[in-house]
Amino acid sequence: MTAEAQSTQAFSHSGKFFDVLGLALKNALLSILSLTLYRFWARTSMRRRVWSRVWIMGDSLEYTGKAGELFRGFLIALPTFFLPAVFVFYIAPFALSRSAAGWLLFGFYVVSVPLVSAARYWMRRYQLSRTRWRGIKLGLAGSGWSFAFASSGWTVLQILSLGWFTPAARINRARLLWSNARFGDQAFEFIDDGESPQKGMWWPFALGWFAFPLAYFISLLAVFFGYAVTIGGGPMPSPSDSPVLFVLLALGALVLMFLLMVFFWAPYNAAAMNRIASLISLDGARFRLRAKTFSLFLVNIAGILIWVFSLGFLAPLAGFLQVRYIIARLEIIGAPRFAEIGQSIAEAPRAGESLGEAFDLDMGVGVI
Repeated sequence: MTAEAQSTQAFSHSGKFFDVLGLALKNALLSILSLTLYRFWARTSMRRRVWSRVWIMGDSLEYTGKAGELFRGFLIALPTFFLPAVFVFYIAPFALSRSAAGWLLFGFYVVSVPLVSAARYWMRRYQLSRTRWRGIKLGLAGSGWSFAFASSGWTVLQILSLGWFTPAARINRARLLWSNARFGDQAFEFIDDGESPQKGMWWPFALGWFAFPLAYFISLLAVFFGYAVTIGGGPMPSPSDSPVLFVLLALGALVLMFLLMVFFWAPYNAAAMNRIASLISLDGARFRLRAKTFSLFLVNIAGILIWVFSLGFLAPLAGFLQVRYIIARLEIIGAPRFAEIGQSIAEAPRAGESLGEAFDLDMGVGVI
């Protein structure tokens, strides 16, 4: 039976914006009053709220993580990342020579590339191990360091190819992650459907790759047009004659350019998300995501505005919007044999996300 002919079950997310907004505001206030110490409890409460609103075949997800586990992860990250970062950025420039401080900073950035990848993997492992559906927990096997070194190699190829290896790198990372994901004792598969793994991703990526000159050109035209309309024709005065006007137009041009960059990259991000979902399988059941360019652009812009105007304190609200967007457009084609799936045999971490929290990879919500 083809995937199209099998029964389809849609995922759903019943979370309401203002319901989550109230929790986000409460968490932000308590985090400020506690000098950010409350953030571990804030993350936990937000994840429980978001997870419990995800419905699959009539049953919701359950998040079982604890704030103490996240705090333990922070204690691990404190000497391994936070204190070295403080030394590199704030002490070394004054305590060491300019050359030594520069090389130390360069080395820190080089080391951070695999650390970010490893942190993403460990974060995913922790979150999956604390996620249950119908009483069965998820998990992630494999090595975070293996993923980090492989991902770093792909990053080097992205740099050497001036970015053109990015679609392949994104698929490779997804394959490595999902091939190690587990639902109970059943492994997810990242299948070969006979098509190119990057099918449908190259032309949208090309649009994003050329986005900078396109956005710059369009923004420049908008500035000239806006300026011509403002002065109503005649000779163009110098910036010293109208400094406020020039500043406003420059800021407007930067904002427009940024919006265009996000918009031009939206088709690629939607295509990549849809393609990755289509290659994930669980016991023969397939997945399908229906992300669209314009709606994804609006969700991204809304998240950016929330993050900027709240100075990052309401970042979990932006993360919630992204999670709800994906879940509401996700479907499973066919049905795994749930009765034959046992509890997970993947080892679950005892501590929280450590470096993942340091890099704030999930905006305090989680990766689903």
